[in-house]
Amino acid sequence: MHQDEIWQVYGKNGEPIPGLGWKSERNNPELSGDKAIVGVAVIAFYRFNNAGELEFLWQRRSDKVDRYPGKWDFSAGGHINLGESLVEGAVRETEEEIGVKITPEDLQFVTMRPFNCNRFAWVYCVDWTGKPDEFHFDDKEVSEVKWVKYSEMDKFRLEYAKDPLKNDTITFPNIREWLKLHGYIKAE
Repeated sequence: MHQDEIWQVYGKNGEPIPGLGWKSERNNPELSGDKAIVGVAVIAFYRFNNAGELEFLWQRRSDKVDRYPGKWDFSAGGHINLGESLVEGAVRETEEEIGVKITPEDLQFVTMRPFNCNRFAWVYCVDWTGKPDEFHFDDKEVSEVKWVKYSEMDKFRLEYAKDPLKNDTITFPNIREWLKLHGYIKAE
């Protein structure tokens, strides 16, 4: 989180309220007791490795961040800034956190869901199959990245992820359904 950011505020219907922002220096709205609703983009990079196995990219949060230091998180993500579209925010956060440039066309929409009473999360996937593992990140937010096999992801998440992802019952099932829908995994 950058102290100079102003996050876009959304209505209860998930639509941005033009010109209304939340100053991030006051931390997240739910921590301050404010009723503002902000939005986050969650970007999950996936690839098929040389053995044909599906893998997802995870980032380890730096020990220098305030919330969940040293814990593992999705590939990239963060708050949408005032006046920024969801896609623009997802592209920006990806470059800021893991140092790769993606285009809006790279983003594959998975779902939109309430994160808690103060946030909506828009979840996207990005296919990184065959692309170089040249991730560059500012050690103020991310300390490392690693690919985790899909078959091991639930175990990895439960052991190493930050608490909101460890206890998540919405995002992972939605990604799983999206993977089934697109034929990346078999229906169970």
